[in-house]
Amino acid sequence: MGHDLTAPAELSFRRYSVEAISHAHDFDQIVLPRRGVLEIEIDGKGGRVDPGSAAVIPPGARHVCAADGENLFVVADIGAALMAPFERLRERPFASVTSPVRGLLCFLSGEAPGGIDDGVAGLWTPLLLRGLSSGPVAVDPRLARAAAMIETRYHQPLTVRDLAAEAGMSQSRFFDRFAAAYGATPHAALTDARLRAAQQLLDDPTLSVAEIAVRTGHGDQSTLTRRMKTVLGVTPAAWRKGRR
Repeated sequence: MGHDLTAPAELSFRRYSVEAISHAHDFDQIVLPRRGVLEIEIDGKGGRVDPGSAAVIPPGARHVCAADGENLFVVADIGAALMAPFERLRERPFASVTSPVRGLLCFLSGEAPGGIDDGVAGLWTPLLLRGLSSGPVAVDPRLARAAAMIETRYHQPLTVRDLAAEAGMSQSRFFDRFAAAYGATPHAALTDARLRAAQQLLDDPTLSVAEIAVRTGHGDQSTLTRRMKTVLGVTPAAWRKGRR
């Protein structure tokens, strides 16, 4: 998508392939996680976009990126005037995805794939920049590994023990540190990952709700229905109908 340099921000959902792409552009770009992990190198500095980290790509920066498996990211192309008060974000290629930023990402879960309405982008992006600017320098990489495990293995019966082992911590220490870093318990993060996956699959009319429930770790259709009703206030069938 070409960026209109006169526009303050353009927002879209994007997927990446395992085949690396390399390019630069004349505007600021921020890439944020929704599903999967994006390996990215920005002007020679390697890192990843995952549940705890967003990429900040300044104008002219050559970047190479690729993602393996099912993935979805929010990409914000930002005009110079909007970015001006937050230029310090350019000092580091990666920024922490804090609880306020995750809340903004969850807000976008109801948006259709592809480009996001300019009105939404205009209101949402300044809040994103403020949230990223006020965040800590980095999330503990041990916690980020566990968060990435949730994002890639949400369909499996993960436990706090599994996640704590991935982080190399005791269960109690992991639970407390994870909740402090991500603003949600491990169980809540897993529930969120499963619901986001279900929402995405509900856009495919060839899949039954029962099959989607199994694929996303909910076990059966009734469990998925209860969780969607509790968290989103709609049944899977109503969600699917509303997206058409």
